[in-house]
Amino acid sequence: MSESVIISMIAFGALIIVFLLVFIYKKYLLLKKNRLAKQEQAEQINKVRQEKYTYVLDSLKVLSQALVSGQVGVVEGSIRIKVLIDHLDPEFHSKKAYKVFSDIFNETEHIPILKAWKNLDKRTKRKYEAFMADIEEKRAAEAIEAAGVLNSELNRALH
Repeated sequence: MSESVIISMIAFGALIIVFLLVFIYKKYLLLKKNRLAKQEQAEQINKVRQEKYTYVLDSLKVLSQALVSGQVGVVEGSIRIKVLIDHLDPEFHSKKAYKVFSDIFNETEHIPILKAWKNLDKRTKRKYEAFMADIEEKRAAEAIEAAGVLNSELNRALH
């Protein structure tokens, strides 16, 4: 083989190596960019999750305090607390102290709400209102005590 052919082969090999290095470098940059994007996305998801968690905790504190102080009815407060607990940690319902919220929710879940409530005739509304008043009378002390325990636990956990 002539010297010019060998030089051409070396130059061609060097050119292939340069192209491969550029290709590998571009892939590396793309992978790095994707990894950073995933990391930013994970951080954003964690931030949103933390904001939701804080919002639910704050809402539970406000609702439990409102239930204790009588600013919200036992049935309404219990239902709202139960739903918020579902978002925070469904295992809370297994605690005996908080079972009352689930019980009241289950006892009243058949009652229409929002637009369906507005569409009820007065007689049916009064029937449901009497039913809820009966629940409030029977379960008020238990629900208020549970709300107090919940409020104390939340305040202790946040400090």
